[in-house]
Amino acid sequence: MEFHVVTVAAIEPLTDDAVAVSLEIPPALAEGFAHTPGQHLILRATIDGEDVRRSYSICSVPGAVKPTVGIKHLPGGVFSTYVHEQLKVGDPIEVTHPTGDFTLTPDASNRNHYVAIAAGSGITPVLSMIRSVLEFEPSSMFTLVYGNKDGGSVMFVDELDDLKGRYPSRFSLLHVLSRERHEVELLEGRIDAEKLDRMLNTIIDPAAVAGWYLCGPRGMVDTVT
Repeated sequence: MEFHVVTVAAIEPLTDDAVAVSLEIPPALAEGFAHTPGQHLILRATIDGEDVRRSYSICSVPGAVKPTVGIKHLPGGVFSTYVHEQLKVGDPIEVTHPTGDFTLTPDASNRNHYVAIAAGSGITPVLSMIRSVLEFEPSSMFTLVYGNKDGGSVMFVDELDDLKGRYPSRFSLLHVLSRERHEVELLEGRIDAEKLDRMLNTIIDPAAVAGWYLCGPRGMVDTVT
């Protein structure tokens, strides 16, 4: 596995416990950092004398000058704590080329309806997929069912709202909040098999869906599959 030294270009807060980290890729390395929506990077840093590596999904669209990953602070998480407490703009960091096969490859000729079910930081690879479909597949639609504790814990909320405003007829966004009341009872609580089944009988027509994507905590993934 080959690592390359790049520079932290920006660190932007997303929630109280999550940030978006953008990377400055040297021109000589740019070709190798082209990615397919859904892929991830492996970041490496020496923390308290230890070699620590973690995988983070790319949330930016292919072709973005500065690839961006979303990093949520996990209690006791060595790398995420380092990012949130020590990493600064301008710092060097080691990173691999994009990798992974949880992907969606846009095709301008497609006329598809995609559905993603995500929870928490599982939004990061899905956001790249959504952005890419809306930008590069003008006849396709995307529905996102996104689970979180409450409105304050929603990562990339501004970006999602912006996409909803720009593509109102092609992007459907369903926030499901486990600790916050909602005027629609179906959108309260955790995403589980029963809730998803009800959505498939009322909101989403499964027969019209060309591609399904699922990303989130193992508990949620195991529950709905």
